[in-house]
Amino acid sequence: MATLLPKETSKTCPKCGNVSRYNRKTQGWFKCIKCGYQSDADRVGALNIAAKAPNALGA
Repeated sequence: MATLLPKETSKTCPKCGNVSRYNRKTQGWFKCIKCGYQSDADRVGALNIAAKAPNALGA
């Protein structure tokens, strides 16, 4: 997965890594324009942050 800035966590697809503002057409819903993955936008942000945690902790 690409390096994420905190502001990009809810615009980045946790499945394919595509980062686009168009992945968030509404405030609460995420739909990847590349692979079609869909979920709640807050969940997507949390998944992306959780995926980065081991790297941030040096694990």
